[in-house]
Amino acid sequence: MARVRGVLVVGLGMLMLTALSACGRSPKTVRMGTVMRLSIGAEQGIPCRRGVEMAVAEVNQAGGINGRKVELIVEDEKDSPAAAVNAVQKLINVDQVVAIVGPMTSGAMMAAAKTAEDAKVVDISPTATTPQLSGLGTYLYRGCSRIDTQAKVLTKWVADNWKPKTVAIFYSNEPYGKGSDKFFSEEFEKLGIKVVDRESFNRGARDFQAELTKIKAANPDILFIPGYTPETAPAAAQARHLGMTQKILGVYGDYDLTYIQLAGAAAEGHVIGGEYDEAYDTPKNQSFKKNYQELTQKNHDPYNLMFAALGYDSASMILEGMKKNGPTSEGIKNYLDNVKDFDGVTGKLSFDKTHDIARAGTEGVYVLEVQNGKYVRVK
Repeated sequence: MARVRGVLVVGLGMLMLTALSACGRSPKTVRMGTVMRLSIGAEQGIPCRRGVEMAVAEVNQAGGINGRKVELIVEDEKDSPAAAVNAVQKLINVDQVVAIVGPMTSGAMMAAAKTAEDAKVVDISPTATTPQLSGLGTYLYRGCSRIDTQAKVLTKWVADNWKPKTVAIFYSNEPYGKGSDKFFSEEFEKLGIKVVDRESFNRGARDFQAELTKIKAANPDILFIPGYTPETAPAAAQARHLGMTQKILGVYGDYDLTYIQLAGAAAEGHVIGGEYDEAYDTPKNQSFKKNYQELTQKNHDPYNLMFAALGYDSASMILEGMKKNGPTSEGIKNYLDNVKDFDGVTGKLSFDKTHDIARAGTEGVYVLEVQNGKYVRVK
């Protein structure tokens, strides 16, 4: 019996050593996370997720990272700072990802930023526009332009091309809309364009007659409606039904074919700031457009090239960092801190010293106008 017990003890010991050895071995995959708007704001979040998935699929089809496949773990930010923090904590502590794309909204990214920074995990938000993110952490990056940059570029274009004296602002009563109101108002004032009325609407609203009637009475030269497509598009259509003929300015939350469909005739001539020029003529962008359209049709997804492109470029830069320096957050960070004119589908990309994206040959924002039912770059 003693001999049997001894054999059993040795056997158990060998099993434990084998298990410990297995735990110590490198995993078969490289894990990367993404936190997207998959419930509220899914019309933008799903395209952004598809862009990330496309970048990962391309790397895996080419053999992965040093022979290891990249495993993408997807979480929903739910347009909730608390949910975003939980998602990032799970990705880092449970899934042990080496980098994250997202959250998308400014509030969610700001709430989750400390978690990623403290864990020293690279995190790129593809769409958070708040200036507060600039320089916030050494592992935190932004893949789009800041809202104040958008305000400067757009209001200057409007002043030069539309030459208005007055503007009315009809904004979405949530952080993105309120931030747009603040920064655009400041730029309008600097340019001598007076704000003659300011009204707001809530997410989910569909009847804007009362507020638009007040704005109509103020008789502004132009109308600025910052917010998200489900509200801004019907607001523009209702303004036209009230007989308002003013040119309408929006923000990049309106970059969406759904805006053009919902706004109808009111969409024509609509101007916004954007991060993506569909006519950008590079082999990479042409391939991206074709592959994204096929993926969207296959999955019956909401279609949004700009948000897909922002997700794709953010993920592609992380993956390139893995290829160059190995699949560690430190290696990815080193790559992002030094990358110059990365060949992205939104332009030639670099990060400045505050980790904001920079696009070669631009002010960071494209001015886009709806012409014949399609957003076309005009600057």
